[in-house]
Amino acid sequence: MATTTITKTDLPTQPTTLYYYLEPKDGGQIQTYPGTAAEKRRKHVPHHVQVEDMRSIRSQFTLEKTGFELIDHVSKEKDFLDEKQITSVYYPEVEELIKKKTGATKVHVVSHMCRRHTTADSKSDAEGKPDTDYVTLNNPARFVHVDQSYRGAEQILYLNMPEEEADRLTKTRWGIINVWQPFGKPVTRDPLALCDYRTVDENDFRTVIANLPPPGAGHYGNVSKNFKSKGKWEYSTNGDEAARYEVANMAYNKNQQFYYADKMTPDEAWLFKIFDSKKDGRARCAVHSSFPLEDQPEQGEARTSVEVRCFVFWEDDDQVE
Repeated sequence: MATTTITKTDLPTQPTTLYYYLEPKDGGQIQTYPGTAAEKRRKHVPHHVQVEDMRSIRSQFTLEKTGFELIDHVSKEKDFLDEKQITSVYYPEVEELIKKKTGATKVHVVSHMCRRHTTADSKSDAEGKPDTDYVTLNNPARFVHVDQSYRGAEQILYLNMPEEEADRLTKTRWGIINVWQPFGKPVTRDPLALCDYRTVDENDFRTVIANLPPPGAGHYGNVSKNFKSKGKWEYSTNGDEAARYEVANMAYNKNQQFYYADKMTPDEAWLFKIFDSKKDGRARCAVHSSFPLEDQPEQGEARTSVEVRCFVFWEDDDQVE
């Protein structure tokens, strides 16, 4: 864990509850099934924290220093209802945005996810359903995590690219970066909190296996493809139906410092790292979670947002470590 160098003077704060990993000895899970009723009923450990509004010092938060960055981006896509429109209009925007911000030579969009429902909506949808049934109402992820562990990043790469191409592209620096953007209206509930990488102790990561549903089975069925790779049996041990890979959940640590941007608009976006292969002291990931604002009711008009997951390659940077 590196020493933070954020300069701040009485930033506005939101008192809230963040939900952390429940250890197996206390009844926690090491296998999860995203998009199912069981996942909506999964237990976590609540901790009361202060999340600080970084708007007044936003220039101090960058992908390489903190693992995340708030940017301005006006998209031509507005309602995110048409899948073909999203892939033909928004995906190219995201690719160019990341290339410009990072100097990457190649960006490959993996998938996207739109969220239009509250946590209460999705829990209600799960009521009475067997654990294995899928929940179709997609809510903000309200637990502290990184979408893939460092090993899981390699797993999902080989699940979504031909083996020969993945072998070639991992000989130089590569990573995974997400773009998260509200649409339709400003964020007035369930904003995204991100943890300054320099306050993260990687000993607090907890590896969990995510077993995705089959393609087309709810939102999570479209998160990843399921390419087969010779000699890479671990990347497709869920069989022919669906992908599985490691994700990183998080144990609580009082040194973790979380930030958010108050009242984000549809003309703003977060860029944040899921993985970076380069090990030279820069941020390698961004631990994150949605969180309820103070006095936010469980029921109400849902936050609307889109999240795009991208493989990012620096083919001219052969220093992986």
